[in-house]
This record gives sequence, C-alpha cells and structure tokens, in this order.
Amino acid sequence: MNATKILQQLREQFNEIVKNADVPVVPAATDTPAAPEMVMPTKVKTADGQELEITEMGIGGIVSIQGTPAPVGDLILEDGSTISVGDNGAITAITLADGSVPPMVEDMGAKFSAFENSTNEKFTSYENKFANYEERFHSYETKLNRAVQVIDGLLSLTTKLSETPTGVPDSSVKISNNFSEVSIEEKWKGYETLFS
Repeated sequence: MNATKILQQLREQFNEIVKNADVPVVPAATDTPAAPEMVMPTKVKTADGQELEITEMGIGGIVSIQGTPAPVGDLILEDGSTISVGDNGAITAITLADGSVPPMVEDMGAKFSAFENSTNEKFTSYENKFANYEERFHSYETKLNRAVQVIDGLLSLTTKLSETPTGVPDSSVKISNNFSEVSIEEKWKGYETLFS
C-alpha cells in the first residue's frame, strides 16, 4: 500500500471520528431534592415553671431545655401530663394527666411505606442514570478505539515515508570527502624535521 492510499484512509477515519463527536448529552436530573421540612419546636412549661422545647409531641420527639437535650427521666408538665425522656432528650413515653396514653398521631406503617416508595424511586432514578453513563462510556470507548486506529495508521505512514526516498539523486552533484588515504606514519615523517 502506498503512502497516498494510507493518507486517504486516515483522512476518512479521522473525518468519521470528528463527524460523530457530538455525543448526545443526557440532561441533568430535574428532580431537585425537597428541602427538609422545618420543624418549629413547641414550647411548654413543667409543673415547676421550667420552659421546655419539644420538636414533636409524640414518641421520638426531642425535648430540650435552653438548647440542650433534656436529661433522662420523667418531666411533669403544667397540665399534669408526664413525658418520659430517654437518651439525647428523645421522648420514650407520654402519659396524660388522667393516666391514659395518647393515641399515635401518625401511622408508622404509612410513614414507612412512604419512605420505602421514595427510596425505590431514588434507586430507579440512579439505575437509569448509571445506564445512561454506561451508554456514553461505551460510545467513548468506541471512539477511542477508532482514534487508536488512526494513530496506528499515522505511525505506519510515517514509517513508510521515512523509508521511501524522496527523489532521484542528482548526478551533477559530486559526493566527496576531504580525508585522504595517507596513513599517520607517513604524515608524521613530514613533521620529523621540525622536531629534530
């Protein structure tokens, strides 16, 4: 194969790579995560007048006194209700003034179900994103292989061009050197008279 054909093939491969360079851009996810709901603490007073802040009046709510978690134990409120506080100020039980236990405010099963649905939607979204990334990666891998072929072709062309003479030598130019065939001993004999 001569250099002109190799160069033409390289030009065609390079044009194909450049022409197909516009990889479809996968739009960024428009699902912006919802900001966490701001929980305003409820302020209540104990029977002895101490002010408490409660994030949620139910099991799992956090009780704090002047910004720090309430100590472990029972707290009696102004209305006679008792709140049992566990580690880190978490409410572990509530007893009303008449000794009854208040009904659960929200159904934990429904809350868990909503959480599970949200999690499944997120996983599906992530799986779709990863599938898109895999497609883009495969496209880049294909283009890289083509580019390697072009580079190999360029190296082949360069080798061929370096081995091929560029023209016929000009016969009018005489190639000669200024070195004579006289040995060193013969040259030294001519200088012996200077040193004697």
